[in-house]
Amino acid sequence: MKKEAGTKGFAIAAIIIVIGVIGFYFAMSNRMSGKQRVKNTSEVEKLLEYDFQDNYPKTVRETVKLHCRYMKMAYNNEFSKEELFDANKKIRELMDDELLAINSEDTQLKSLESDIQFYIDNKQKYVSYTLPEASQIQYNKDNDVEYAKLRVGVIIRVDNATVKGDQEYLLRKDSMGRWKILGWMADTGSVGAGSTAQ
Repeated sequence: MKKEAGTKGFAIAAIIIVIGVIGFYFAMSNRMSGKQRVKNTSEVEKLLEYDFQDNYPKTVRETVKLHCRYMKMAYNNEFSKEELFDANKKIRELMDDELLAINSEDTQLKSLESDIQFYIDNKQKYVSYTLPEASQIQYNKDNDVEYAKLRVGVIIRVDNATVKGDQEYLLRKDSMGRWKILGWMADTGSVGAGSTAQ
């Protein structure tokens, strides 16, 4: 009788251990797949969900880097038509009020669509961009307003050849201390059109 009770106790303990192991496995599996989902969030999704209100770039370099990320996805036709409309609104968050005033949302979207079509027609792909070191950014002040200028290296692939170009950015710090893009200009026609506030 005692032996039977001991066997039953052992069997119950074994079942509890098995259930515990299975539960632990599923918990870890769900946790890992959750991490995988976060890890696999695409660049397009990250850019479309970017929170400018709470996470506006802190530096000149970060502001330009974010702009380059949007441009790379746009020029490579990674956004759907609806997503491009939303991405265009996001891009405008990085722009200075003076640039926004001379560049309406509709005009900017049409210009962006035209640039994308140019890339498609000419079989171009925006391969990469290289930001300068912080020490290479030029700063100056005029009437207590802070400005910054920097050059970004860009590599474009045209069929099997690569073309290197530069884009020069001009930024101005706004009343809230945020660096806003006042304009940018591409040195080569193959890199894409720029916009500059006059």
